[in-house]
Amino acid sequence: MTSPGKHIRVSRQLRLVGLPYWHHGISVDDSQVIELGGGGLWNNAETQIRRVSPFRFAQGAFVEEVSHPITWGGLTYSPLLPPDEVVDRVEWLLCNQPPSYRLGYRNCESIAVWCATGDFESFQVKAFLRNRILLTLPIMVVVKKKPSIGKPLAVAGIAISLLTAIPYLLDRTFFDHTRRYPGIGNWARKE
Repeated sequence: MTSPGKHIRVSRQLRLVGLPYWHHGISVDDSQVIELGGGGLWNNAETQIRRVSPFRFAQGAFVEEVSHPITWGGLTYSPLLPPDEVVDRVEWLLCNQPPSYRLGYRNCESIAVWCATGDFESFQVKAFLRNRILLTLPIMVVVKKKPSIGKPLAVAGIAISLLTAIPYLLDRTFFDHTRRYPGIGNWARKE
């Protein structure tokens, strides 16, 4: 496994559609990973910050460390915090569960990135939104040439954009929750 305080990820696929995605977590030690997991797209209420074994986190796939700082879209984000602070942040979230899971803007990646760097980002969501924008032109061509196919595609595209982009841009619940983090060593674990 990786050393403590490392942001890690493993490749997975959405069960229903087979789309690949990265599942993220924080390595606590050789026997523990803390992740946002346990639920799914249709049972968000069961998704929570939880402690799992590295074996359960990997589910038979290769686990890799995420290198920080991340550069995306020409911007370089924050470097990795010291390992003891990364572990403290994820342990704090385990004891102070964040608001409920949201695929588009409060997911395993945004949680792991916050623990690792203090940034609040989901690069998978950013990539999805970028690709969604790139699909707009072909959809517009289909709307013009085959309105019976293109119009439903356009409506679906707009709905997907509204369901992901607007909450991603406007929802500050997780951000507000993490602002309550008192800093390393300044909180007591609940038993």
